[in-house]
Amino acid sequence: MVEWVPFAAGAVPEAIAALPKVNLHTHLEGSVRPTTVIELAQAQGIRLPLPAGQVAAAMQVSGRESSLADYLERVRFVQPVLKDAVALRRVAREAAEDQAHDHVRYLELRAGPAIHVTRGLPVEDVIAAILAGLADAEAQTGITCRFIVAALRHDPPQVNVELAHAAVAFRGRGVVGFDLAGDEAAYPAHLHREAFAVARAGGLGITVHAGEAGGADAVRYAVCELGATRIGHGVRAIDDPNTVRLLAERRVTLEICPTSNVHTHAVSSITAHPLPHFLTQGVPVTIGDDDPVTSQTRVSQELALIGREFGLPLETLRALQVMGLQASFLEDEARRAALLAEMQAP
Repeated sequence: MVEWVPFAAGAVPEAIAALPKVNLHTHLEGSVRPTTVIELAQAQGIRLPLPAGQVAAAMQVSGRESSLADYLERVRFVQPVLKDAVALRRVAREAAEDQAHDHVRYLELRAGPAIHVTRGLPVEDVIAAILAGLADAEAQTGITCRFIVAALRHDPPQVNVELAHAAVAFRGRGVVGFDLAGDEAAYPAHLHREAFAVARAGGLGITVHAGEAGGADAVRYAVCELGATRIGHGVRAIDDPNTVRLLAERRVTLEICPTSNVHTHAVSSITAHPLPHFLTQGVPVTIGDDDPVTSQTRVSQELALIGREFGLPLETLRALQVMGLQASFLEDEARRAALLAEMQAP
């Protein structure tokens, strides 16, 4: 077995590395260790399209990507080896362990269960396997984990309606939210309105990827029509002052992933990122790492980046953790209170 070394917190001040963190936006499929992909392929008798020494590079951004669709191709590399419950449980556990190594204390991991369904592995078993992996990580590291079920934009609407019913069935057992992810430019959110009605009626928190490859109108639709209280990315909301005002007034939290936003060309550069404007306009913000293996980052690195680029002091970075916890879908109020006390401790 090849030893996995979690990403080093290079160029991260010790105070930021040690900060108790909240991560509300990270994808399972973008969190799989390259070494695990190789081992799972060997165990499952799957021939990878590249030699083992090239697997890590195939999973990471190359600089040649020109869109969100290109970025997602990097994420999809892992899909062939994630077609059984044992593999899914393992990668969920490892993803949470790597977050705990970065001193993330509360994690909402998200994944697209429909990607992993096979004839012998129904969607309910996919969800159960991921939840089992998260429970394993909780027991081993002390991190608190919850799961967001992500519908995929390119799937038929009825598939996502059925997925929403499955997600609701796991409410109270680790599933806390419902999301819409994928190629925003090609598949508009209105196709999946019924699925979100099911999720809302079932008591799940609603977060939607919007305003990443789409415009401010996509953000407004997610909030006003799908009932989102959080938006994945949402950077293009900056193009419409009325949308920014809506987010501030309704306290809709933007799950910002700065490095990924550059990699997907949602913003042209980190210096052009609208994060500071959102903060000054009173829009709640939390910082995630999106696809940490794909973008080779972690929350600590993201916090160090925005601290340097935008002159945000440690206390502001700490406040973002509190903001994230307040926006979380965590249903356990006693655990929320304990985590809040940890986030606010000097």
